[in-house]
Amino acid sequence: MNRQFYQNYAVRYDECNCNGVLTPTAFLRYMQDIAALDAQNAMLSGIGYWVVKRTVMTFGVPIPVHTELKVKTYGIAFTRITAQRGYEAYISGQDEPVIMGRTLWVYVDQRGRPMRLPEETVQTWLPDGSPPQQPEEPLPAFPETPPTTTTAIVRFSNIDLMHHLNNAASVEMLENASWEAYGKHGISPDTKLDILYYAIEYADSPRFGETLEIQSWLEPLPMTGQECGRMQRIVRDGKSVVTAYSRWMCNV
Repeated sequence: MNRQFYQNYAVRYDECNCNGVLTPTAFLRYMQDIAALDAQNAMLSGIGYWVVKRTVMTFGVPIPVHTELKVKTYGIAFTRITAQRGYEAYISGQDEPVIMGRTLWVYVDQRGRPMRLPEETVQTWLPDGSPPQQPEEPLPAFPETPPTTTTAIVRFSNIDLMHHLNNAASVEMLENASWEAYGKHGISPDTKLDILYYAIEYADSPRFGETLEIQSWLEPLPMTGQECGRMQRIVRDGKSVVTAYSRWMCNV
């Protein structure tokens, strides 16, 4: 039987937006946390670090503050240097997941270079052998229109064990940039946007103290009862290091 690992989370006040619902950043932190707990519980050996290359999250309903969530994680597929991991979140007492996600992790050494997974990895999570990894749809092309641009600095609270910009902190940075851009269109947080889908890819890892440029294309802009989208990227020294695409529902 393939390994599955469960952890309960109660949605805290500080994990919600101004409408009192769980943010993509907060759920991504749950994903990080349960993956680490699973690996620790499995007593996985090795001297390397896990670095995220891509994360996808799909949200079925808004999750209010204080909701009790049961989160499950499991291995989807492995290669010599990567692990594709799945996640499902359930509201207590319900049988269908309200949030689903998956992450592609790369195993690296202390210099950030890919290295072979510990020998027991596949046997621990997929004892019958690993299938091919699930293919990922490419992110949409960037619009030809000019983006709205803001800047951000990688602060101490944003970095991880390798002193890189944490992947959840990247999402928070992009979220802040999008609302700065919305403000230039006269759109305030009184406009209620519920997350439907979030995909983010990491090409490189900004470090503490670096100044970043965040480019946002908000097309279409929010209109009540309709979906709106965001294409965003984080740029360092003229090169894209993080790319994200998200869809949201604009509600009253």
